[in-house]
Amino acid sequence: MKKKIMKTMLIISSLLLIIFGIITLQMLGRVRNILIENSEKSGAQVEEYSDKAMRDQLLEQLSTTTLGCAYIVNETLENFAGTITIIADSATDIYSNPDRYGRAKVDIPKKSDVGKSMGQFVYAKDVDPDDESIRQELSMIGNLQGNLLAMYSQYPELGASYIGTETGIMLLAGPVLSDRWEEDGSYVYLDPRKRPWYTVAKSAGKAKFSEITEDYDTGKPAIMCGAPVYRGDEFVAVAGAGVYLEGIKSLMMNARISDEGNSCIIDENGRIIFSSRDEGQLRTQTILGEGEASGNSLSVLAKRAMSGQNGLELLDIDGESSYVAYYPIEVIGWSLISIIPEKTVLAPKESLLGSLKESRQRELSDVQQVIGSALFTIFALIVVIGLLIFFIADILSKHLVKPVVELTDKVSRLEGDSLNFEWDKNTGDEVQQLATSFGLMTDRMKEYISDIKSATAEKERLRAELDLATQIQASMLPHDFPPFPDRHEFDIYAMMEPAREVGGDFYDFFLIDQDHLGLVMADVSGKGIPAALFMMIDKTILQSCAMLGRSAAEILNKTNEALTSNNQTDMFVTVWMGILEISTGKLTCANAGHEYPAIKHADGSFELIKDKHGFVIGGMEGITYKEYTLELSHGDKLFLYTDGVPEATDSENNMYGTDRMITALNKNADGTCEEILRTVRRDISEFVKDAEQFDDLTMMCVRYN
Repeated sequence: MKKKIMKTMLIISSLLLIIFGIITLQMLGRVRNILIENSEKSGAQVEEYSDKAMRDQLLEQLSTTTLGCAYIVNETLENFAGTITIIADSATDIYSNPDRYGRAKVDIPKKSDVGKSMGQFVYAKDVDPDDESIRQELSMIGNLQGNLLAMYSQYPELGASYIGTETGIMLLAGPVLSDRWEEDGSYVYLDPRKRPWYTVAKSAGKAKFSEITEDYDTGKPAIMCGAPVYRGDEFVAVAGAGVYLEGIKSLMMNARISDEGNSCIIDENGRIIFSSRDEGQLRTQTILGEGEASGNSLSVLAKRAMSGQNGLELLDIDGESSYVAYYPIEVIGWSLISIIPEKTVLAPKESLLGSLKESRQRELSDVQQVIGSALFTIFALIVVIGLLIFFIADILSKHLVKPVVELTDKVSRLEGDSLNFEWDKNTGDEVQQLATSFGLMTDRMKEYISDIKSATAEKERLRAELDLATQIQASMLPHDFPPFPDRHEFDIYAMMEPAREVGGDFYDFFLIDQDHLGLVMADVSGKGIPAALFMMIDKTILQSCAMLGRSAAEILNKTNEALTSNNQTDMFVTVWMGILEISTGKLTCANAGHEYPAIKHADGSFELIKDKHGFVIGGMEGITYKEYTLELSHGDKLFLYTDGVPEATDSENNMYGTDRMITALNKNADGTCEEILRTVRRDISEFVKDAEQFDDLTMMCVRYN
C-alpha cells in the first residue's frame, strides 16, 4: 500500500509538477509575447514621429538654403547691374552737358604700371590716339575714373570696369596686366565695339547681361553687363564690367547642406554652368535632362527651372533617389539647384531604428535565456526532489509563479505613452533578470521619446522668440491712428505687413516742430531678423537727424555717413524722405534709390512722380543727395510705398506692377487715407490669390488739408 501510495503520490506529484511547468511556460510565453508586442508598438510610434520630424526639418533646410543662396546671387547681380546703370547715367550727363565738367588726364599705361589699379586708355586699331577729338573725348569721360575704380574695389569678383565709345576708344579701370603688350613690346589693340557687353547693351537699349564669354585679358569665363550711354537721343557709348564665374561659384557652394549634398547652376538653355560634382548627370557643361524622354525626371525639372519656377522634388539622379530643390536667379535667367540623397535624409531615422532593433534583440535574447533556465529548473526539480514536491510546491509557487504573474500584469499595462515600469522586488532568479531587462528597455524608450520632445520644445521656443521680435518691431512703428488728433491740417494712415515674422520695411512720420512734419518710407536689403535689426538702426538715425532741423537731403547725407562708417554686413536701405511745411503745403523731398511716390491733386487722379533717384544709403561713402520740392494744395494726397507692392507676384510669377497700383488708387481716390490703403491692399490680395507673400508690403497715404 505504501509503495502504491508513494508511487501514486510520485505520479501525482510528477503530473502536478509537469502541469506547473506547463503553466509556468505559458506565463513566460505570455510575458514574451507582450514584451514583443509592446516593443514593436513603441518602435512603430518612435519611427512614425522621428521619420516625419527629421524628414521635414532637413527638407525645409534644403529649400530655405537654396532660396537664400539664389536670392544672394540674384541680389548681387542686380546690385552689380544697378551700379553699372548709375555710371552710364553719369556718362550720359557728361556727354549731354560737357561744359559742366572739367577735363581729366588718362594715359596709355606703361609696362612699369603692371599690377597697379588705375584708369587706362585702350583703343581700336583704326583709332589715332593723338587725334585732338579723340583726346578731348577721352579727357571728358576721364571724369569717371574714380567711379569705375570704386566699382572695381567694391566687387571682388570683378575683372575690370570700363566705358567704350562709338569712336572706338575705351576707358578701363582695373589692374594693369602684362598681356596689354605683345611680345615685341607693341601695345595690344582692343575694339570695345566688338565686345559682347557692348553689342548686347547697344541692341537692348538698357542695362543687360551677356552670355558667358572669356575675359579678353585673362581668358577666364565671365558674364558681362553693359548699359548704354546717350547724348540726347544719340547713342554714343556703353558702360560695362565683367564678373568672373568663379566668384558666383563660391556663393553657389553655400547651397550644399551636407557633405553628401551637391549643387549646380544652369543657364537659360538648361546647360550646367558649374557644379560641385565632376561626373554623372550633374557634371559641368551637361545639358540637364539631355537624352531623356520629355516627360522624365531631369528633363521636366530643367523646363520648370528655365521658366523661372521653383520647387522641391524627389528624382532619380545617377541611379540614386535624391531630393532636388531649385530656385530662379531672375536677373540673368539662371537657376540654382541643390541636391541631397534620400538616404541622407533617412539616415538619422535609420540609425535610431537600428538602435531600437538592436535593443529589442538583446531583450528577446534575455527572455529566451530566462525561459531556458526555467525549463532546466523544472526538469531538475522532477528528477532531484521527487517525493519532496508536496512540501516545496507552495514555496515554488510563491517564489516563481507569483513574480511571473506580477511581471506579466505590469507588462500588460504598458501601452501607448505609458512606459513607466517599476519592479521593487528582488527574486534573485531569472524573473529578476527579465524584469531588469524590461526596465532597461522602457528607460531607453523614454529617453528616445524625451529627446524627440526636447527637439520639438526647442523649435517652439524659437517660434516664441520670433513672435516676440514681431511684437517689438510692430511697436517701433507708429500704429495709433489718427496719430495727432489735435492737428487737422493733415491726415495720415499707414500699414506694414512683413513677409516673414519680422521684416526690413518701415515707415515713419513725426513732428519736427509745430510747422514741419517729417515723412519717411524705407526698405532694407534682405529679410528676416537681420533686416529688422538694420531697420531699427536706420529708423533711429533718420529721425535723430531730422529732429536736428536739417533738410531732407542733409538728413540722407548724415544717415549715409553714419551707416557706411562701420557697415560690416554690406546691408543697405532705400529711403524716400520728405519734410512738409504745414502752413504753406511746401514739401521738400529726397530719394535714395526708393520707389517713385504717387500724388493726387484735389482736381485730378493719382499719378507717379518720377523723381531722380540717388544711390542707396549704406552702399557707398561720400554720396551727396539732392532734393526737390512739391507744392501741396488743399485736398492733395501723397501715396508712398515699398517695392513689395509693385513686385507682389501671383502663382504664375506675374508681377502686380505700378500700373495696376495706380488703377487701384484711383478706384477710391476721394476716400480717406485709410480707405485708399485698404482698397489697394484688397486689390493686391485679389491679384496674388493663394500665392505666398515674398516681400514686405508697406504703404502710407498723407492728405493735406
